[in-house]
Amino acid sequence: MPKKILAIFCLVLSSVTFASSLPAFPFIHATGEALLVVRPDVGEIDFELTELTSDPQQTMDIMEKNSAEVIAFLVEQGLLEEDIEAAEVKKYISPVEYLDSSEAQKKFRLMRNFHLVIRDIQKWNAIVSGLLAKPYLGNFSVSFGRSDMERIQNDLVLMATSNAKQNAARLAQGLSVRLGPANAASQSPLKSVSTILGMDGVVKREEQIVQNKPISRDLAVPTLLKFKQSVDVVFRIKF
Repeated sequence: MPKKILAIFCLVLSSVTFASSLPAFPFIHATGEALLVVRPDVGEIDFELTELTSDPQQTMDIMEKNSAEVIAFLVEQGLLEEDIEAAEVKKYISPVEYLDSSEAQKKFRLMRNFHLVIRDIQKWNAIVSGLLAKPYLGNFSVSFGRSDMERIQNDLVLMATSNAKQNAARLAQGLSVRLGPANAASQSPLKSVSTILGMDGVVKREEQIVQNKPISRDLAVPTLLKFKQSVDVVFRIKF
């Protein structure tokens, strides 16, 4: 087969391959991004209450006593009952504690997990300080977020969509074409458009999502929270 015919044949095959995953009309693909920086107004705390003695009944009695003390402290700080979650008591078996131990030396470890929602962030430091002062509490982890996440997510999508349209309009102006209506949109990168115009090379993109309340071991309240959102939009081109 002559080289010229072979080249044309390959070009036709490539065009068919790209056409199968690209829109069947002239288009502009644009990405829009949005960022909101706000102060946290809600926090959550997870921690464990642990007791360990050689007497199972004594261990349970101490567990109940300390649990009641923790709950009383939280109520005193103004937490509502529905914002205090105390799990069932679990028996924890440590192989090290039972290794080569006589029955008299074996100890009984009980554990209870707590989950708190702090809706008044001004009370955070007092609550955390009081919990840290209790020696039987440990394994703390915290997260922070916003009580108005639905509004924040709506604002981010609107801002990102507007940014995508502005970016598309600049592309259209640079190409001396008119921007038509949007024909496809996604809050995460579109599944194809020949893998975001990498022509299935494959070009990978990191997905931007709104993540509320990321978990942290740092118990201090962060000064600001950053929420990001990206959208991908396909616009028709008008000639």
